[in-house]
Amino acid sequence: MRPEFEPLVDPDGLLVRDPIENAQFELYTDRVVAPVEADTEQFLLPVDSAVTVTAGELEIPRLVNVFLWDDTGTMVGESANQQVAAYDENWYSLDIDIGPMKLQAVVDSAVTVRRSENTTFVRFEDAEEIALGARSLHESPAGTITIGDDVEDAMRAIALSSSALKTTSPERSFPTLRGHPPLVERGDAFDAPDAFELPETGVTIEIPRDYGDLFRVSSLAYYLGADIVPGERRVLGVGGDHYDLDTERGFEAEVSKLLKHVFFLDCVTRTEGFYPVNLHERNVVEDELPFDPVDVYDASPAERLRAYLDVPYEVTNPHVPQWKLTVDIEPDPDHVEAIPFVANELATVRIPSTGEEPNVHDEPEELTEFYRANGAAVRSTSRGESVTDWSNVVKPDETDAIEHAWIAEGFPLGASKTRVESYLRRLDRPAREQDSISIDIVCNEDEMSEEDIVEEFYGTRDIFEFDITVHYDLTTDELAAIFRKNIDFLHYIGHVDKGGFQCADGMFDARTLDEVNVDAFLLNACKSYEQGDVLVERGSYGGIVTLANISNDPAVRIGRALARLLNNGFSLQAGLSVARNVTLFGNQYITIGDGTLQLVQNRSGIPISLELSELDDSYELSIRCYPTSTSAMGSLFTPHIRENTTRYLNSGRVDTFEVAGSELRDFFEHGVVPILFDGDLIWSDELFEERTD
Repeated sequence: MRPEFEPLVDPDGLLVRDPIENAQFELYTDRVVAPVEADTEQFLLPVDSAVTVTAGELEIPRLVNVFLWDDTGTMVGESANQQVAAYDENWYSLDIDIGPMKLQAVVDSAVTVRRSENTTFVRFEDAEEIALGARSLHESPAGTITIGDDVEDAMRAIALSSSALKTTSPERSFPTLRGHPPLVERGDAFDAPDAFELPETGVTIEIPRDYGDLFRVSSLAYYLGADIVPGERRVLGVGGDHYDLDTERGFEAEVSKLLKHVFFLDCVTRTEGFYPVNLHERNVVEDELPFDPVDVYDASPAERLRAYLDVPYEVTNPHVPQWKLTVDIEPDPDHVEAIPFVANELATVRIPSTGEEPNVHDEPEELTEFYRANGAAVRSTSRGESVTDWSNVVKPDETDAIEHAWIAEGFPLGASKTRVESYLRRLDRPAREQDSISIDIVCNEDEMSEEDIVEEFYGTRDIFEFDITVHYDLTTDELAAIFRKNIDFLHYIGHVDKGGFQCADGMFDARTLDEVNVDAFLLNACKSYEQGDVLVERGSYGGIVTLANISNDPAVRIGRALARLLNNGFSLQAGLSVARNVTLFGNQYITIGDGTLQLVQNRSGIPISLELSELDDSYELSIRCYPTSTSAMGSLFTPHIRENTTRYLNSGRVDTFEVAGSELRDFFEHGVVPILFDGDLIWSDELFEERTD
């Protein structure tokens, strides 16, 4: 399925819709347009579908970045933030960053780009024929590699991950130029399609014949385009030179450091290529680099890597963006099928220790004291069954990544429980045919009915339609029917214990279901992880569950926060990482299944949160970005603060700004965002309700 263009009237314009990713965007024009299908080959950058329209102006209802190239393929300008930019008459290919999709425009005309409040206008000298092309950000593996039981088969297959790279230049740091690694499945013997070929990089990684070592180097090998060869040592080979990976910091940590180091320097060096932008990360390290990015950009992959290895980690480490994902994975041969998905995220990989017992056997002391001090009601059917069995709960080592996945036995405290099946199911998710998002809210406890205010939060988006149904006091048969229903999201509010979900006529156990057709869920109840795990086994893509007793008030607060975060385009994992801040119970919530699932696309493509501190007569504002499947590591982010034109890498805290109250209000005009302010999670449309500058 390809992006579609539909005419709009009153206001006049076009609706651009991607049915694969359930993303859509409206463009407005200065007259009624009648789109006609057009050739996709005329665009400088690739598009999936195209139309021509006649218009004198495009109006984009947000502040966006516009790049322009001439007919020689030379970038002649970019318009960022509040700039007004004018270009003489010529043939231009425009890249308009609308977030949910890639939008290209081709025109032979003078062009002016200007901004007013929260809108970008692209004006043409006269009414011109404009070619518009759209490209879906959906990426799928190109095929499957079969392996036998020999670990060397797995090494060959994981090495072929880099066949998906669309370039070995520094632009591989752009997510749209990496491509998803081929799938791997276990069979009788090694078999790979002829089309899967290693790029010629001159880079190899030598490791022992060990699944743990293979998993650890998987993301690095994919990104470097490196062959993986068996040997007695752990060595990186670069054009005939050899670098020891078994350093004093340890093999696992060295591989993680090296991946981040190379990726960061690629992002710096790529500014000499197709997108010569003003990049913050280049600005802060350029004077400390022992090489000229101009020379390194044009070097071979091996020569470039050698230049990077001459840069001490101390130069790049303070500026590497917060990594999106850390994965803890057991070195089980069956888990090799998860590795293409892990590498696709450029995840840092850790192998859990096998010699340690799970160290979470008792309820955390701070929660026990809270219950005792407050006499808090919990979301289980009886006080006698509110004690959590911690025997299958594990506590992974902490990580500084935004997201943390656990592919191993047990349910991880503070991380996401993920399985191979959840990754594979992601690929089978059908293209969405309906125009609305279906949400069912089930409240099976009258005392918790105040939480149905989430209906208001789910319905606040003006760019998507929501079909919301609220149910109260369902019976077991009625709840079973909800699970079998084709809906996008289920928000369950009520009681759960080892027997299942409490209903009006007894307990309902999800194990009695043959299939579940709910795409994703939030089970806001005590100890809901086992029932949630069953929902994923039976067909759901992913959800959010609890590991422990959850009292009513924190459950309401975290439920409200999650509802609005998911509604704002956060993935399950990213949304939970923000929502955890509203209560000390936050760490007891985990994602299960595919934590990268988004209910809707963020309007700007990159979800953000803010940390705000009040100064004497101004505010200190820190911006934090959350990469998604459509704006993965390596994408660019431009904070629309004053007339800033500096670009940043889109992961973690990007920068801190001092702003006046009026500037903060202007920033909030670009969209409603979550804010950590005075230790509380609030929203930008609430901040000034009871405050003055």
